[in-house]
Order: sequence, then C-alpha cells, then structure tokens
Amino acid sequence: MTCFDLLADKAFKFTPTERGWLLAASRARKDVKKQQDLTDARIAFVKKHGIQKLDRNKQGESKHLPCQVIPRDLDTARRSKDEVLESFPSYSARLLLEFKLITPLLTKDDDPFYLFDNPVRKDHIFGTPYIAAASLKGLSLDAYQRAFPSKSGVELYKEEQKKLLERRHEYRLQDKSAIRLFGLESDGEENDNDPSCVGRLHFSPIWFKEIQFLVMNKKKPETATGDIPIQFEAIAPNQKGVLEVVYFNPNSNEQTVRDDLARWLAAVAEWWPVLGLGAKRLAGYGAIQIERVTLQAVDWSGMKLDEKPKTQLNNNQAAEKSQPPSYYEEYLIDGQPISPKDFEAKLKAELDKKDAEIKELDQKWRKAQGNAKRKAAKNLKKAQNQRKGVEQEQRGRYTKVIEYFEKYGKTANATEETDAAVEEVKTLPIYELTKEGKDSWIHMARWIAGEQI
Repeated sequence: MTCFDLLADKAFKFTPTERGWLLAASRARKDVKKQQDLTDARIAFVKKHGIQKLDRNKQGESKHLPCQVIPRDLDTARRSKDEVLESFPSYSARLLLEFKLITPLLTKDDDPFYLFDNPVRKDHIFGTPYIAAASLKGLSLDAYQRAFPSKSGVELYKEEQKKLLERRHEYRLQDKSAIRLFGLESDGEENDNDPSCVGRLHFSPIWFKEIQFLVMNKKKPETATGDIPIQFEAIAPNQKGVLEVVYFNPNSNEQTVRDDLARWLAAVAEWWPVLGLGAKRLAGYGAIQIERVTLQAVDWSGMKLDEKPKTQLNNNQAAEKSQPPSYYEEYLIDGQPISPKDFEAKLKAELDKKDAEIKELDQKWRKAQGNAKRKAAKNLKKAQNQRKGVEQEQRGRYTKVIEYFEKYGKTANATEETDAAVEEVKTLPIYELTKEGKDSWIHMARWIAGEQI
C-alpha cells in the first residue's frame, strides 16, 4: 500500500511491529492540516521511533531502524557466477565489490506524501533502501575522470548543461577505455539503437537493511543558534554493501577487456574511499571502508577452474524437450490437432461460462452498498482478470500444440525414441578469484592489469 493510499483510507488500521515505523511515518501525515502540525508530527515521530534512551532533555542517540530485506531474485549481487555469466561471450567478467559503510549515507527519494521532506531512496514495494545503479555509474565515472584526467581538463569545467554534455563527449572520445566502459551520453533518441554508444559496464543497485534519522537546526545569523529542527533520513552506518558490476564483451580481445577493467577498478579503489558515496559526500557522508573483491571471468588466462565445465545440453535434457506438453491430447482429434475453427468454438464455451459469472457479479456490485460494494467490486475485477487469463492460457496452449506437432509429428502416447546421439556442447569455463582487505580492490586492479603482486 502506497503512502497516498494510507492517507486516503480513513478506516485503515495497523498494529505496530519492529518494521512498522515506515508505515507509521506514512500514516503520521494523515491529520496534518498546516505547517505547524507537520513540524509537530515530525518531532513526535523522531522522538518515538528514531531516538533511543531519551534523557531528561528529550535527547539521545539515533536509532538504527530495520527495513525489509530485498528478495534474493531482485538482489542480483547474490546470484551465482553461472547464473550471470554462463551464456556470456569470451572474456566477459563480473566484479563483486564489498565494503563497509562508515558514516551515514544520503540519497534522495521522490515520494511526495512522506512525512519528511528528505527521505532516502527506497524500493516502492518493499521499502528497502538502496543506491540506484544509475547513481553508481555516475559516481564511478566521476572517479574515473579524477583518476585519468584529460590534458584539456574537460572534467573541471562547470558550464551550462549543453556545453558540459559536449565536453563529456569530448572526454570519452579522447579516452578509448572510457567510451567502451561508459558509452556516450544520449538525450534519449540518437544513440539508443547504436551499440557503439552503449557502455559495456552494467551496474546493479546496492541494497541496505537499516535507516536512521538525523536532525539539524537552522541557525539564525545574528545569534548562531537555531530552534527549528530539520529532520532527514539517512542509510545507517556500520552496514555492508555489495556492488555487482558486469563487463559484457561483444568482440574485444582479452587484453583490451583486462585493461579496461583494471583502469576502472583502480579509479574507484583510489577515489571512493576518499570521496564516499551518495549525496553530500564531500561533507563526510557516505564514507566507506573497502573489505573484499571477487572477480569472475569467462575464459581468462592465468586463472584456475574450480569445477569441470558444464554442458549446455545432455541426453536427458534432449529427451525432456522431445516430450509433448501435458495437455497435448486435449487438443487432438484422431491424432491430429483440432482446427482453428474448432479451437475457437472450444474457447468460446469456456469464456461463456466466465461471462455468465462476471454478469452475476456485476449485478451484485450494482446493488451492494458500503463495504459490501467494495468487496463486490474486488470480486468482479478478479473474475474479469481470470477471464483474460483463461483466454491467454488457452491460446498459448494451442499454439504450443501446433508447434510441437509440426516439429515432431506424434502424439503424447507415442513410444518411438530417437537413437541419434546428442552432441555435447561445452560451455566456456568461468573462473573466480577473491582478494580481501582494505587494499584488495587496488591489488585486484593490479593483478588484472598483469602486474606481479
């Protein structure tokens, strides 16, 4: 449920839990009618949820508030190397950069109905805080430009947007690694279909688990004191973050890939611990401590393989592919698929049943009142969606039956087996190397570049 829904639904109630603070923050704005009400609601919320061990002055340390953990399927950094790189071309690679957050990290969300004006960026479904992939690409490009400045000082110019965009293009055109790594900036039209303008580096978001509230007072110039508290959210420190970076190699040789990755990794290893991540990093927010790096590479030289290469296709898989769908016989007459005309008649009979159910639910909805009307509307919508699902499912099944029959030309009861041997196609080996410690990133960059560590 979104914050807007919480504000609109007067009958909604919830029982506070450990993670209920996020729901409470959305709900706290419900009765706000003027600016003073908003200020009071914010102060009350921070005292109740954001501060631990209040003293007699109603002050205390900031509390780390837990958030829901993102599901594994959405946290791409938790995938195995085979899940990511199995189908990638030679010399592609994946880096997992692990670090510890030392100071609070600031990001910016766009929720207009939240209690506070400065919320951190959160996933809109799970409420999990994160740094966006696009932000990380920008931060890494900034580090790269600082590490490898152009002779003309392109990265130092602070001009209007159009000229700045032109100078960024000029910088990347001067640095062949930069244009391969980051591509060329686009206004959304001219470069979208040009593969040469798309960078080879692909970033994942960095997910975190805890948030804290920070409070500052706006000072008066005359007295250097303040009485108007300003609250803002931050990603709490002492958390570990993992950045997944994938280098997709379309056609370059191994040495080119290694040179590109070494330059990029050396740049972020040098500058991210100095500058930090997120907003206001020059003021000390978002400081990190490097802990570990893992390199996973496709068919690189100088690396050892932990396991035997897998096969893309074996005899068992081939046998499974030659089996008809479980519903195959439902669409057959005398060993042949039913005609399109007969299929439409079969489908119409099923849809007529759903239409009769929808008509009955529609009548109930029109006659109902209050909560019963909302429940009836929900049931009606559900039935309409089910009707669409039935039609899509049936058409999909019929298409698969036709495709199977044209390819194999036999029914589900056929017992004839093909004796043709299935040629095994070996996948490219995927190697892995890990380094740990505060200097692990720069050591990995030097190893990738071919230096002896």
